Amino acid sequence: MSSSLFQPVRPVTDDEISGEEKRRRVARLVEDLKKDFIEVNYLPWERNAAMEQLKVFGRNPENADPIFTRDGIEILTHHSFHSTSPTTSKAALQCLANALLARPETRQMFVNLGYSEKAVKRLKNPKKDDEFLMSRILFLTSYNTTQSFITLIEKNHLADYVNDNIERHLKRVSKSKGQPSTQDDASLSETLKLLFNITHFCPTKLKDFAKSISYIMKILSSRTPPSPPLQPPVNYLINALMNLDMEEKKGYKKAELKTCIAKLIDILDLAIGSYDESQLGATVVPLVTLLKRAAKISSSELQTFMKQRLLPLPENGRSKSSHSDTLPDRLIDFMANPVSPQLYDAISGLFFELLDNNADNLIREFGFGISSGFMMTRNMQTKSANRSSTSSKSSQDTQKSSYFARPVSGAEKALPVIPRAEKVMLLFDKLQVSEIKANDPRMRAATKSLVVELDSEDDS
Repeated sequence: MSSSLFQPVRPVTDDEISGEEKRRRVARLVEDLKKDFIEVNYLPWERNAAMEQLKVFGRNPENADPIFTRDGIEILTHHSFHSTSPTTSKAALQCLANALLARPETRQMFVNLGYSEKAVKRLKNPKKDDEFLMSRILFLTSYNTTQSFITLIEKNHLADYVNDNIERHLKRVSKSKGQPSTQDDASLSETLKLLFNITHFCPTKLKDFAKSISYIMKILSSRTPPSPPLQPPVNYLINALMNLDMEEKKGYKKAELKTCIAKLIDILDLAIGSYDESQLGATVVPLVTLLKRAAKISSSELQTFMKQRLLPLPENGRSKSSHSDTLPDRLIDFMANPVSPQLYDAISGLFFELLDNNADNLIREFGFGISSGFMMTRNMQTKSANRSSTSSKSSQDTQKSSYFARPVSGAEKALPVIPRAEKVMLLFDKLQVSEIKANDPRMRAATKSLVVELDSEDDS
């Protein structure tokens, strides 16, 4: 093998050669690297250069098929975990991670090689880049493979290493005064994505990650929100916390929960003003869902705090002719004029939780017109007699309540007249028992479901 072919020069990129030439070079690199780990034909600098070139070619899977074969994945895996050169190992790991991302069928190839345990081991006190790369590789093998994360937790201490790494990030956030490095954020994001998938696919192992609840709460509370606020790793912190068993209150202190909730509400306020309406459904729904979960496990004192921040108070209210930009008012606007079924469902679900899961309270606060869609999605039926009874007691109830009915919904305090929106919904109810077909907007909302997806980031 001629060493002149692999001088340590800048790697060739796709736009510098033809597709046919790229296929030829990729095939040659894979073949030479395969011989190298059997016979050791390369000098160290030649091996580094060859692996770096293969990594660059592997960023675009077109005309790079030899990388994605069983031999190709085995070669990358061998150099990733057995190379004595950190440079070669890192380039091989990056190429391997890119391959698993680009071609899903390669993930089972990696699992079959039996290197998952070695990947987990390198998460213990990880060296530079190891946390990012090992977490990403394990994360990708959580999709459509026979990977047993339960075994990795029970026999290889995966949960312990994940918890330790998140705690380490908490310490770095504290030292950096809420502004960690870009590299730290990238590593934390991959760890949180891995945590989310493990807890999703292995719900019986939630207790093994209970320590991370407190760490994640503290990281969220300590960080200065970026702009826009729901970008990595903040969105991954929220997703991971949403999946953990927050009812396991031994994992955190009451004061930590309140501080975290306050920061989450601040982030929600920033997010609603930072994203276009078309983006809100995908970005804000997990945050609102997490606040709902927090409300469910909170003490009455903490629930009161959340009501003061999220529900419209009399002193924060607006008249029919005025407009307010407070967070409660904007949330109400999204209920009255939903930009997406998912966001409507999440916000109304949060309000329903804060109002003691009581449909009458929801109608009393926001009116039947706004509340009906939420009730229909949950098959809640409110009879006319119940509405009449609720209306007759409204003047007494509103005197006792510190909250008021929103004029924007048509439900005014101590006003027994049925709002126009409610009349329309009653007409739809009557049409349901007739032979007349009507396109009930509540039924359209009921057919929608909440879907939250995680986007894999492209490796560089």
